[in-house]
Amino acid sequence: MEHEEQSIRRHLFRFFRDDTGLESIEAAITIPIMITIMLAIFQFGILVYTTQMTQEAARQGARMGSVVQGGGGAEVARHEAAAYIHRALPIGSPRVDILAPGGIVGSYLRVRVTCTVPNYMGSLVPGLPPQWDVRGEATFRQEGW
Repeated sequence: MEHEEQSIRRHLFRFFRDDTGLESIEAAITIPIMITIMLAIFQFGILVYTTQMTQEAARQGARMGSVVQGGGGAEVARHEAAAYIHRALPIGSPRVDILAPGGIVGSYLRVRVTCTVPNYMGSLVPGLPPQWDVRGEATFRQEGW
């Protein structure tokens, strides 16, 4: 009986001291966490870039529309903002809205650019929306000379 207890203790001691599969267990735990963190950084970078480009597209459109003389500034603004966002951001389907048409010297021309960004983390983290809407707005005063 005592010999069996010593044998069991010896086997348990050897079992707990053995670390041959420890690296595999550590890798199985840390690799999914690291992939999730890298994907979150990638998603955040896309959101920041999209925010910057929508803001810049709205600014470009409003600026170009504000310097047009003789009317038609709103359509120039819409065209310029759409062209800019299509060149800078090939994902999603951007939308350009004219919030204030300008047209009269001293009036305001306001442009909003909205882009939809897909959520690549949606399948990993439940509760996140499948996509985000990112907006950029700019307002310029209609110039005249």
